[in-house]
Parts: sequence; C-alpha cells; structure tokens
Amino acid sequence: MANHAEIEKKPVYKKWWFWAIIIIIIAIIATGGKRGNTQNQTIDTSTVATEERQETKITLEKFNKIETGMSYEQVVEIIGEEGTTLSESNIANDEKYHTIMYSWKAKNEIANANVTFQGGKVISKAQIGLK
Repeated sequence: MANHAEIEKKPVYKKWWFWAIIIIIIAIIATGGKRGNTQNQTIDTSTVATEERQETKITLEKFNKIETGMSYEQVVEIIGEEGTTLSESNIANDEKYHTIMYSWKAKNEIANANVTFQGGKVISKAQIGLK
C-alpha cells in the first residue's frame, strides 16, 4: 500500500469542486444576485417618471431655438427639463470664466444635444441625431 506521504496531492485549481464554485460565483455576479420573479413586484418609479417626461425631451425644433447669449434658465424653459452636467471648470475662481457643459437626451435616449455656458451664457451648442 502507498503511504499517504507518497500520494501526490492535486493543486486546488485542478479539483472539480473548485471549478463548480467558480461557475456558481460567476453566475451570481452575472445575474446581479437577483432572484426569480416574485409576486410582489414594485413599480420602477424612475421609468414612470421618464415616461411622464417624454414630451419634455430635446428635439431639433427646441435645439434650434437656443441662441448664443441665453441663460441656463432660458434654455431649460425652451427644453422643458434640467440638463445633465457633463463638465465644469472655473479658471481663477472668476465667474466670467466659469464654464459648464450640459447635455439633454432625446426620446430615443441616443440622440442628444450639448450646450456650453460660460459666465452664465450660452457660448456654443452641438447636437447629434435630433429630429
């Protein structure tokens, strides 16, 4: 009979149970740890809010109304909703050089418009895919 000291042990990564655990962990991570459907599902309020705001999304018509020199408040009034800040910088803590770029998405969530403000006024705008 072979002595236990003479039997070569396999490394952990060559054992079947190690790989079974790895596969289970990957499956849990891939599904986000979510469990199956439950009877008491909650309504995603962010989706409801998004659907209610569909009429306020940026369009080419609204984009074309934005003019150089307008304030952020005037642009929000045209579009009908607040923008998302993409970038912001302030050189020498001087409001005159305070630059903020905002973005608005269209209904399809792909097309969008970006408007850049400096000193509180529109200095440039760009859009892609608006209809």
